Amino acid sequence: MKNLLDYNIVILGILFSLIFAEITGVSPGGMIVPGYMALYYNLPHRIAATVGLSLITFLIGRILFNHTILFGRRKFAVMILISFTCSYLLSWIVGYAGFIYHPVVLVIGYLVPGILALEMDRQGVIKTVAAMLIVTSILKLVALLWSR
Repeated sequence: MKNLLDYNIVILGILFSLIFAEITGVSPGGMIVPGYMALYYNLPHRIAATVGLSLITFLIGRILFNHTILFGRRKFAVMILISFTCSYLLSWIVGYAGFIYHPVVLVIGYLVPGILALEMDRQGVIKTVAAMLIVTSILKLVALLWSR
């Protein structure tokens, strides 16, 4: 039952993200991000780690984009690559220090921080994070009501 709920909450996340973006004009961090965040709503350290890694990815991307001409698919690919690299380095550094299961290492996926960082770059950090938290909270509420 849990797997079916997980699958459905990600699908609902896409639907709710689309509706939210159409009504407000603000993307909640991409179409899939709120659904995945709702899956980990009970683990706020993972959400915080994911948003933190997204901010790091966003800042590195900003520095890189000031010195290169990237847009569209190339910009998306670079953000994802930065996210993968930062996540790997963070895992390696924390693991090397002897904290293999430290909560900071446990970001939500490898793509989610990159997608979130791309939206932060496009529409601003505060708008993106606020919209993501709103849609994620609505999804979690729906999941709680559904599971009862």
